Amino acid sequence: MVKGAGTPPRTKCRVLLVEDDESTLSMFAEALRMEGFYVRTAQDGLAALRILEAYDPDVVILDLKLPIASGFDVLLELRTSGVQMPVIAVSGHERGLEQARGNADFFAALRKPCDPNDLITVTKRAFLQAH
Repeated sequence: MVKGAGTPPRTKCRVLLVEDDESTLSMFAEALRMEGFYVRTAQDGLAALRILEAYDPDVVILDLKLPIASGFDVLLELRTSGVQMPVIAVSGHERGLEQARGNADFFAALRKPCDPNDLITVTKRAFLQAH
């Protein structure tokens, strides 16, 4: 979506949540929706890329260790395509978190399991910074 001078800012954040663990996906999606976010979900990197072709999220929450295409692969495809929305990395693997924290293309990196309230706080900050 291209923002023109007459385009009002979004007041509700649209999120793409990419997580392969079904229970974590459900918990995060429910918490975000209860907080008023619009949430679309994907369970692998390829599905995330397909959704991104038609869905214009304000923030992407991206597990790093995904089937088919990793979170790093998804991020690379986004940035190569010129897409600059904030991306929040989530992972239960320390090595992946270290790589994400050292990568300026990630807005933030959170260790799983993480408190859904922490995820909500970081997602709000990402949305506000982008808008």
